[in-house]
Amino acid sequence: MKNSKTNDVSSVKTQKKTRKSWLDRLLSSRWISILLSLVMAILLWVTVILQQPTQTYIIAGVPVSYDYNSPLYTGASLDIINRTDLRVTVSIKGDSSVISNVSAADIVVYPDYSDVSRSGTPGEYTLPLRARRSDNSLQKFEIDSVTPGNIEISFAQIGTQKFPVEVDASIDPAEGYYLGEKQTSPTEVTLRGPVEELARVKRVAARVESDEPRDRTMLDSAGLEFFDENGEPVERGSITVLEGDQVEVTIPVLKIKEVPLRFEFSNVPSGYDPAVLRASISPAAIRIAGAADLVDGIESINAGFINLTRIQLGKTETLRIPLADGLVNVDGVQDATVSFNTRGYDEPHTITVNDIRVTNAPAGVSVKVITEMLQNVTLVGETEELAELSPADVIALVDASAQNITVRGSGQQQFSAQIIVTGTRTVFATGTYSVLCEITVE
Repeated sequence: MKNSKTNDVSSVKTQKKTRKSWLDRLLSSRWISILLSLVMAILLWVTVILQQPTQTYIIAGVPVSYDYNSPLYTGASLDIINRTDLRVTVSIKGDSSVISNVSAADIVVYPDYSDVSRSGTPGEYTLPLRARRSDNSLQKFEIDSVTPGNIEISFAQIGTQKFPVEVDASIDPAEGYYLGEKQTSPTEVTLRGPVEELARVKRVAARVESDEPRDRTMLDSAGLEFFDENGEPVERGSITVLEGDQVEVTIPVLKIKEVPLRFEFSNVPSGYDPAVLRASISPAAIRIAGAADLVDGIESINAGFINLTRIQLGKTETLRIPLADGLVNVDGVQDATVSFNTRGYDEPHTITVNDIRVTNAPAGVSVKVITEMLQNVTLVGETEELAELSPADVIALVDASAQNITVRGSGQQQFSAQIIVTGTRTVFATGTYSVLCEITVE
């Protein structure tokens, strides 16, 4: 029994000695010591943080946003004329675990425009700078201060004014070509800026150049330039162009061709040749310009028609020169004059026409002339031929074609009558005449 107790005590002593030896070896390890030191440091840091949860943090290089709350000054038709890229320092407060992750993008610094809004007048203002968390910031912190705390800003009265865009072109057309009307898109622009600066601008232009003569239409983008009343350049300053600083310029380059002018006669009686009037047109030709394929297909320009029944001796006729779309009248001559060589023609004679005839009446329709005679019919021609004429040589002809009948069924209608002079070369009738007829549907 005694031996058993002795053995138990010896066993316990052996176990204690073994555990102590293992702990000594563990504590004597270098890596274990480092690890334990690190753990102790973290515990100490956490203890300090828990005792001081709010910290101050400095963020430098935060830009000033001039556009924040800008309606406070734009509502008074004011604008800033001295924007500078100002960056400030912002002091923030918050949980130290949060503010260490805050950057300049999480903060908006802006001038307080309250004084400008209340005043509504242009001038220089010293405005306080305010700061707030940006809308996209998820960080929770407070703004402590902004350094510097104020900013100097100048405001000017702002206005707008529209100007047509002119084109200053330094372009030479190739031989045989012509520069058409210059065009811009947009054709006018709106300038916005201080009213004093706008008052200096009298002209807005886009400049385009070409080093070589051109035979094709020019398309280009050009910047805008401003000029004063003396043609001197105006610095842009604070002026902006609402439509943008570039315009599209089109300068047509068109082929030139000289083509003769011609005209035609209307209301020419059957058998009469208007060539006896020896008519001539002035100018005899004009220069036109257009796309090469269009111009090459034009041999002459018809200036219009001359109504033979309205010609007066000694008088000229004026015709407006028409041009097809896409053509330009290079000479700028809009009217042509037609004159007649009526040497040897006597003063107009009058005659009574008794021979009134109807032609082209439709089948089943009877057209009976009611007017017995046409008095004071005016004849023009050479003296000798007029002297030899008799009433039997003059006929009033009524064209009763279906398209000329306007009454429905039977009834009376007034028809135009064409005067035909037979047996003569130069004599024709002027003026308009009408005949009353009875129409009967058979």
